[in-house]
Amino acid sequence: MNNINAAIVILLMLSALFLSSCFENEVPVKPFPRGDVKVTVIPMTSDYTNQFYYSFEKNQIVKENRYDIWDLAFQCYGEDFYILLNGAKFMEAADMGQIDFESVKDRNNANFKYDSTNGGFDDYAIGKWWTASGDSAISKNHVYIVNRGRDNNSKKMGYVKMQIISADKLFFTVRFADLDGKNDNTVNILRKSDLNYMMFSFNDSGIILELEPPKSEWDIEFTRMIGFLPFENSLLPYGVTGIMINHTSTEVYKDSVVKFADIQLSDVENFTFSQNPGYIGHDWKNFELNGEVYTPKIYMNFVFKDTYGFYWKFRFVDFYSEEGQRGYPKFEFKKL
Repeated sequence: MNNINAAIVILLMLSALFLSSCFENEVPVKPFPRGDVKVTVIPMTSDYTNQFYYSFEKNQIVKENRYDIWDLAFQCYGEDFYILLNGAKFMEAADMGQIDFESVKDRNNANFKYDSTNGGFDDYAIGKWWTASGDSAISKNHVYIVNRGRDNNSKKMGYVKMQIISADKLFFTVRFADLDGKNDNTVNILRKSDLNYMMFSFNDSGIILELEPPKSEWDIEFTRMIGFLPFENSLLPYGVTGIMINHTSTEVYKDSVVKFADIQLSDVENFTFSQNPGYIGHDWKNFELNGEVYTPKIYMNFVFKDTYGFYWKFRFVDFYSEEGQRGYPKFEFKKL
């Protein structure tokens, strides 16, 4: 090798050394820590008086409230304006049609209906009370009789009549009164975009309640709800304890074939997930009438995609406290 070629080689080596010193050393990305299987208990107690909002990522109850302090849930998300009844109180409503508000004075000819939990809101008791007009809702001016159900002492809370006046991106406007016309009030219910629903009580001339956590902060809700049993070509409603999912931000899949320990992250691409609010529901436990014993279906697994986009597997393993009191659902879970 002559002197010129040797000089070129040395120059190239020095240049490579200089350039490499200008770049930071690559740091290998560590796998996200998934951790071990964890176990959590939700203290609903045997009275089931509270509703609990739970986050998998935080592994904690982020908010709770008594189930009987609200009547209606007003939709805050999306372009629709649905209004849901509080199924935990066994509420129902009757659509009396497009009639004069003052003319409704009793429950004669009222055909009451319960909400389901399947997310088909058009078929709920109040249903689609409006026609769309841009970002606003034009009311059909139907009058509804609302059975407020029972409080947590099983006391009947009575009936009111209600008419939804209007709604837009900011507010619902609702008129309500006793059936005899007393306590006639009109209220505006704020729509907060970071919530799924704003709650409302007919008590004390109307109370607006922000009970839900922001929809980015919770995954599932433990609550009382209405279940339906087939009976003589119809469905018979009954009270149950179960789970509603945060259906605007999460989704879930149910599996009873694969063992809990064998479910891996790579499996999720083969699962069909649901955003049905009542998809988990109450069917994760058996009820034995003799002795009134609840037994979780430990073979029933759920795979859950949370508000952060992470996947979790979980299953219920008990429904009783260490002292043997029912109303303490226990589940084990693991991030995939």
